[in-house]
Amino acid sequence: MDYEVKECPFCGWEAGKGDMLSLHIESLHAEGQPYSEVGKAQASTSKEEEEGQYAECPIEGCDEILLLDEMDYHLELHDQEVVDMDHASLDHVSTMQEQQPHEAEGSRPGPSSSRHRSSSGHPTHRDKPSTSSSPSNSRQQSAISAWKNILNMPSSGRRSANAEKRAAASAVPGKRLGRSHLGKYAHEDRMPDWLINLLQKQGQVDQSGVIPVLEQLLQQSNTTKYAYLCHSCVHHVSRLKREGGFCGYRTIQMMTSFVIGAKFQGYQHFKKKIPSVFRIQDWIEEAWDAGINSQGRAETGGIRMTRKYIGTLEASAMFRLLEIPCETQAFRNPEPGKSETLLLEEVENYFMSGVVDPAKRIRSTDLPPIFFQHPGHSMLIVGFEKQKNGAKNLLVFDSMFSDHWSIQKLVRKQFDHIFPDMALKPYRRGTRYLHKYKAFELLRLRLPTDTIPES
Repeated sequence: MDYEVKECPFCGWEAGKGDMLSLHIESLHAEGQPYSEVGKAQASTSKEEEEGQYAECPIEGCDEILLLDEMDYHLELHDQEVVDMDHASLDHVSTMQEQQPHEAEGSRPGPSSSRHRSSSGHPTHRDKPSTSSSPSNSRQQSAISAWKNILNMPSSGRRSANAEKRAAASAVPGKRLGRSHLGKYAHEDRMPDWLINLLQKQGQVDQSGVIPVLEQLLQQSNTTKYAYLCHSCVHHVSRLKREGGFCGYRTIQMMTSFVIGAKFQGYQHFKKKIPSVFRIQDWIEEAWDAGINSQGRAETGGIRMTRKYIGTLEASAMFRLLEIPCETQAFRNPEPGKSETLLLEEVENYFMSGVVDPAKRIRSTDLPPIFFQHPGHSMLIVGFEKQKNGAKNLLVFDSMFSDHWSIQKLVRKQFDHIFPDMALKPYRRGTRYLHKYKAFELLRLRLPTDTIPES
């Protein structure tokens, strides 16, 4: 039986059979139309609700709370997990050889080195067959299709533009921020006990060794003209099921995996262990106490033990407290595509500065990764790619998605992949993704050779 979406993502109204849900949304929640009296009763009267409408991802086991503006692309990545990645699984890897047991140069035996993927030290069952035809995958694809039909009704472009206008208008330093900046739980005093227990017991999902896999895939891609990659010691840290919006913390954790693995300035603070969400919260609060980016406390009302979103300013506060040199950079331009162009140029120039052999097509560097934020989400930039057709992509680790098991199987192996572009798609963020935003922020760790004053 196909999975059906029967609950309105806006007001929770439960639909019966047929097209009642679509009719309900078109009548009561379509953009640009006034709410009926019924719609007004069902919609929140809080002014904060106007800052963004949220829904829970319908895919079983995800439970991510997302702005509706982000849902379409989010579901596309789920679709990629089910379809493309199963086609790009190990059944289609023609040759694969075990690497030598020692770590790649510059990397370290991390928390998941003995069991490549770990959550609180427990092994993940990765030796599983393809499930592309399983009932659960069929249900997932049906759910994705149903939600895409729903999301296609209002104009997502207009919603995104309006959301950015609201965000820019309220971005006054020192002013208490709302849901458009801090997420659904902007006014939460304390996260639920079950979530505290989950984070304390399981920590995070942590995968090492993915950068060398990406290097081989890029080398084998017929669409890649050239590409750059950051230091190979960087881990891909991803979310636990049901945890919600901790992408800022997960991105900080990935940054710290570099600091630890490369023994970058300040690495001793971490004691060879990626810090927990709670430890990161403590450090940010301590930074505010010390007067570092202290307006963050006024803007958030405090973040300790909450699910409020954090971003580049909070990450910068933590790193500066720990005397880890860093700098931030913002790209904001109302002209369509301008911020995106400047961002891509800056990232390419950054990675170009770390190249040892420019003659190579795939250029590995020892550079740190980059903390990357746009309205509503943050992720880690681990590289840059220019394709033969002229398109440019950021190569990212997105904490919202874990590495597919077929990627995990390739860690610390030499392989030839028949479908490298399919395997690379979850790590690419190009114009199709970036064009929706007019504002971006970067946080970079400053190298000893940098002369730019700390922001």
